[in-house]
Amino acid sequence: MIARLFFCLFLVLQAQAGDFRVGAAKVDITPKDGTPLGGYYKFRGSAGVLDPLYAKTIVMEKDGTHAVIIVLDLSGTVRPIVAAARKLIQEQCGIEGDHVMISGTHTHTGPQQPRDSMMDDITKVNSPPGVAYISSLPGLIADSVKQAKAKLAPVNASIAIGRAEGISFNRRILREGQKEAIWQPQKLTPQDRPAGPVDPDVGVLVFEAGDRPVASLLNFAMHPTSVGGGVKISADYPGVFTRLVSERHGKEMISVFANGCCGNINHTDYITGKRRTTLELGTALADAADAAWPNLKRIDAFKPRVRSEQVTLKRRSFTEAQIAKAKDMAANMFTKNFGTVPMAETVCILETLDKKDKPLLAEVQVIAISNDVAVVALPGEIFVELGLVLKKASPFKHTLIAELANGSIGYVPNKEAYPQGNYEIVSARCEAGSGEKLVKVALKLLGEVSETP
Repeated sequence: MIARLFFCLFLVLQAQAGDFRVGAAKVDITPKDGTPLGGYYKFRGSAGVLDPLYAKTIVMEKDGTHAVIIVLDLSGTVRPIVAAARKLIQEQCGIEGDHVMISGTHTHTGPQQPRDSMMDDITKVNSPPGVAYISSLPGLIADSVKQAKAKLAPVNASIAIGRAEGISFNRRILREGQKEAIWQPQKLTPQDRPAGPVDPDVGVLVFEAGDRPVASLLNFAMHPTSVGGGVKISADYPGVFTRLVSERHGKEMISVFANGCCGNINHTDYITGKRRTTLELGTALADAADAAWPNLKRIDAFKPRVRSEQVTLKRRSFTEAQIAKAKDMAANMFTKNFGTVPMAETVCILETLDKKDKPLLAEVQVIAISNDVAVVALPGEIFVELGLVLKKASPFKHTLIAELANGSIGYVPNKEAYPQGNYEIVSARCEAGSGEKLVKVALKLLGEVSETP
């Protein structure tokens, strides 16, 4: 009798050990007033808060293997902060640093991070308030992981893909008879057409403990610039989106938003000239998630499979005339306003020149949690065309993409966009074909995790 009881207990413990478990948490990372803000080619010191910023974390575990997805309400991520956070997470939480994915939502109303370029002087990120904020980030990120891991519990995972039509727009426009693309026009003329597509998919990955939603990972591709260039802190539309999803489907649920490939995607309707508000955008996406919710399908989650690879890309080259013009403009950049595109080109050229002997490194990472679902992390502002190719060619039925993850190399256009010029192209640090190389590496890694027994 006793032997039978012990055997039954063994079976129960064995079943528990094999559960797919998830824990989620969020930690406030809202800065103090006076902290330098990112998103624009000028200094903006924060003054007031519209809504708080968070480091949101989902920790997944099965059979002792962990995978972590962290999203920061920041303009992106930089390698030194990612490396420092991963080190702390490994030391404090016992989770391998290379099993940790860290991305930014790309809000333009959050703190600037050091770029090791002229942007640090322009944005004053190296001022005492900027340094104080940046120094605190790795510890706050690690704390969010620590809290999430402490909440690990068996869950069921489900996924659905919704659609949000008519709220995202390709901001690069081609005009008949003109070779160079137009960037963010107020309104299209009859001679204009978008230079590329959009990605209307709204990914909804939900983890539930019984009938209680624990966490959701939401995915959509669109620049968060709806608040504008003011000085009040805001998570922009991702803050509204995630808040509404949690309010509607489980107030204790941690909803995490990973921005997709939106390097050339904005929210301004270039057909009508209308700009939707932050609340309108977040609500429209929450409505799309609501519509997808009844279609959630259970997935058979397995032990997380994680792969990453460091890719060395070639930096762009510039003519002597371009370099001379950039140096001349830089000498007057702090006394004159040259406009966004010329300033972006100047910063890019001089940074590339300064770092010509340093490799341009880009980390590609994938996390698979079932035969149907994988998440890909790409390190930059990736053009939507590249994301669509990656999704279509992926061996997984559902592939969610988080851009600006594990560091950022800036804009990553598709090869066809380079001859069209304008803002994203003059901002790109990598040469044409780099985006396609990142996609190729991502597909290779996806193939590896899809075949792992």
